[in-house]
Amino acid sequence: MFKTRHIAPLALALAAAPAWAQAPLKTDGKWRGSINAGASLASGNTDSTSFNLGANAGRATDRDRLNFTLTALYGTKKENGSSSETANLLRMGGKYDRDITDRTFGFGSLDIEHDKLQELDMRGVAAAGVGRHIIKTEKTVFDLFTGLAYNHERFTTETRNSTELLLGEESTHMISDTTSLNQRLALYPNISHGGEYRIQFDAGITTSITKKIELKVTLSNRYMSNPQPGVKKSDTLLLTNIGYRFE
Repeated sequence: MFKTRHIAPLALALAAAPAWAQAPLKTDGKWRGSINAGASLASGNTDSTSFNLGANAGRATDRDRLNFTLTALYGTKKENGSSSETANLLRMGGKYDRDITDRTFGFGSLDIEHDKLQELDMRGVAAAGVGRHIIKTEKTVFDLFTGLAYNHERFTTETRNSTELLLGEESTHMISDTTSLNQRLALYPNISHGGEYRIQFDAGITTSITKKIELKVTLSNRYMSNPQPGVKKSDTLLLTNIGYRFE
């Protein structure tokens, strides 16, 4: 788990400055996004080091949207002369959606994940479906969506291929002139193997420090009903970092 005790005090102090938050993507066709990073170092009875990196980029028009995301986390620990990894994770994905009507849209997405501590060498999920804009304003977007997904999982000891149903919701909110919130919840019932399922939840709150610098806190949870033997079903990350915004 990433430790925030060294970077959080500095980030919270900077957040007191005048700030501008990032609203839902403007529909002008321009690319916007941010790159965020955080680190933690500890020494004493236990020496540990953790690094995390996050990035997102997107563009939107009146009719369509394209988004890319990346999260990487790596950590090590040395105790009593013995070294071990505490984290080795990479997640990246892309999504394209296009409005069919003013309220209805179609989408396609591809997500790739690696998590050594879960014995997951690679998971690739390609999905397509339709969604509905329940709320669509300048400051708030709230969508419901459903579709089908193909899941290829390669673990240390086995490979799985399956078709999944996709059910979910996601939203972006401009809370104030300084803060924005986004969240996504997705359920993947397994069609090929009845009774098995996955759940993904991601949420983030961003406070701008200046027009280009931001403080971001993200919470992420992955639940899998059928993990590898000896691996827990639920895996949660809480990351705090400072980033640079571009447009």
